[in-house]
Amino acid sequence: YYSLTSNRKRAIINMVFNLGLTKLLKFKKFIAAMEAHDYKEAGKEMLDSRWAKQVGNRADRLEQMIVNG
Repeated sequence: YYSLTSNRKRAIINMVFNLGLTKLLKFKKFIAAMEAHDYKEAGKEMLDSRWAKQVGNRADRLEQMIVNG
């Protein structure tokens, strides 16, 4: 987390605020992609979730923050 850009940190904080830490930790593939610095894959994993379908545009904005840094 500490090595991430401020936009990526803000996106993760937003997700924790919205989902709660326990539910965010269930995004195993997202977390693995973030750890591998594969931000494009992390964004894909974010959007491939029930959460993304529920929050709509919010997920799109956060995905762009993750992908583009």
